[in-house]
Amino acid sequence: MRSDKISFISTVDGLESIEECLPKPAKHFVPKWFKDIPAFSEQVPTIRHCPSFPDYFSQGYILPMWTDSKLSYDKNTSMWFWDTSSKQFDFSTHDSKQFLNHTKASFNGVEGQFVFKANCPWRVITPPGWSILQLPLFYHFNQEWSVMPGVIDTDIHSEIHQQILYHGNDNKEVKINRGDPLVLYIPYKRKDSLDLEIRAANEKDKKIINRQGLNIGTKYVTGGVYRQLQRQRDKNK
Repeated sequence: MRSDKISFISTVDGLESIEECLPKPAKHFVPKWFKDIPAFSEQVPTIRHCPSFPDYFSQGYILPMWTDSKLSYDKNTSMWFWDTSSKQFDFSTHDSKQFLNHTKASFNGVEGQFVFKANCPWRVITPPGWSILQLPLFYHFNQEWSVMPGVIDTDIHSEIHQQILYHGNDNKEVKINRGDPLVLYIPYKRKDSLDLEIRAANEKDKKIINRQGLNIGTKYVTGGVYRQLQRQRDKNK
């Protein structure tokens, strides 16, 4: 295995040949609302001018759901239910005693009621020293379910069973369809962490901050200047 490769490996023969089930770079799952937003709204520039959004949407890999799924939970009876369109795939749970009894977990302002565990047919292998960060899809603004964040050292452990926080109420049936974006994985190199430093700005810091501010602030459209600085930085690597 090349040292710069992340491998998503299907444990179910044929799954890797179904296009809408394949993990892909996150840029393939940019939310529709962001694609549709205009560059200006009543002559005011929108977030389309902010380069941090497309940079965020291009980070890591998104794994879609591999089968049509239904989840429900009745808080009054503590009864839970799942179903999938193919019996090759299933779910289990994380009992509330493990997590939800100890905190009020919420996402996008909606409280979680139960935690399902997707028994994922994919495995991830990364080179030595690399892990993956598991993240929910924040900007998709899904209020029915969310995948809980975590870290997996995929150089020693390849399983990625997702913990899905169910947000439904009154035994509501929540559907996750095959091909729906499920979870974001961002690989990172563990040894490349930074030491923490906290101090007041010195004269050198002030000069750097001032120069950076002038570089970007002296243009009406700051995104273009920011991109120029990114290209210049990358060219000098």
